[in-house]
Amino acid sequence: MNSGASASLPSNAVPYIFEKFNMVDDSQSSLPTSLFLLGYVVGPSIWSPLSETVGRRPILLYTFIVFFFFTLACALAPGWSTLLFFRFVCGCMGAAPQTVVGGVYADIFEARSRGRVMAIYMAAASFGPILGPIISGFTSEYGWRWTFWVELMIAGFTLVGLLFVPETFGPVLLRRRAAMLSKMSGRHISAPSSSIDTDLTTIFLRPLYMLISEPIIAATSIYVGIVYALVFFYFQAYPVIFPEVYGFSIQMTSLALIPLGIGACSTSLVAIYWDLKYETALSKKKSWAFPFSPEVHRLPISCLGGVTIPVSLFWLAWTATPSIHWIVPTLSGLLFGFGYQTIFTSLLTYVTDAYKIYSASALASSVIIRSILGAALPVAAKPMYASLGVGWATSLVGFVSVACVPIPYVLLWKGGWIREKSKFCQMLVKDELGGSPTGGEESHEQQREEC
Repeated sequence: MNSGASASLPSNAVPYIFEKFNMVDDSQSSLPTSLFLLGYVVGPSIWSPLSETVGRRPILLYTFIVFFFFTLACALAPGWSTLLFFRFVCGCMGAAPQTVVGGVYADIFEARSRGRVMAIYMAAASFGPILGPIISGFTSEYGWRWTFWVELMIAGFTLVGLLFVPETFGPVLLRRRAAMLSKMSGRHISAPSSSIDTDLTTIFLRPLYMLISEPIIAATSIYVGIVYALVFFYFQAYPVIFPEVYGFSIQMTSLALIPLGIGACSTSLVAIYWDLKYETALSKKKSWAFPFSPEVHRLPISCLGGVTIPVSLFWLAWTATPSIHWIVPTLSGLLFGFGYQTIFTSLLTYVTDAYKIYSASALASSVIIRSILGAALPVAAKPMYASLGVGWATSLVGFVSVACVPIPYVLLWKGGWIREKSKFCQMLVKDELGGSPTGGEESHEQQREEC
């Protein structure tokens, strides 16, 4: 939540920052957010592979400490250029939980409970970008630096809890155990080898390689990236739509984002309900139209969410007029929040289930794509609304979201076949069979089906 809130934090503080630093070029108004998201592009290529080598805890803890101090630096920034640099560093550090937490959950939870945990995690994490504009909307009038002071307080509270997070990555725990036993026994004891231990070049290129070579990673990354960019598009669109059409203040405009957060949080309830329904049918071996698989377990709610996103965009586009009460376009945020969160929860949990110990690199690929799109699309928001108007500018991004609707349906149909051809899935089968105490035919088939 810290990372997400920080990403959108300056959105309502920029006018006050411009006034303080005597900025007149309005085209730079989106840079505090865009450079943070550019850090999201750089960070995952470092933190995700490292978490699969040195472990999850050092990456999560040390990057958050740096994030904490550079948030402090933002609050004390003496000029526009230094503020932008500090924001970029915050983005690099804030990318770590976006990619590593999925790997942590893959380490410690089985597939049965992983989806429920991911649903709760994604509900909290996705509310962060909604929280950022609300914080800046209500604190900036007392001084734009208060925006970052409030974020620093939240980060400090979070850091206390993070200190107690243990290491979860299996290969690292085995290496530590082997080192301890070697010291106790006086003879060399080595941990079991795994294909996850590779040279540094392979480690750092893995997210890019997976993005290119794995159709599941490419398709889900593009979809999640577009949806993520639309969230930040909203942060630029609302300050245009509601002040111009309805005369809202900055504070009222930030409150108009609350339905997005409510819609996003409600997704966890739907995801948990579907998970329980799936598990009940699985335990009773109840016949379904499709065989039980990770696709059926994770993707159906994203099929629903994919439809609600374009509906919400067209709803907003053609109801935001002075003749229609402001509550009508505001409520479209409920559908959008539900839709974008179902895409996040469903697709990213599906990727985590499919790639397990490689999930940090797989999620890094998603973070890179969505951060590029998230940095680019908001820059185009104000020119689009200036030239096309509210209706057609919002409809244009609605048409883009329509083009993505088939992706979860195709994965639901052909996802199992794609995973059978996946190099990484076959590596997982080999690793898991190597660690199986029996190695029997039943175990082999079970591991292959799970992958």
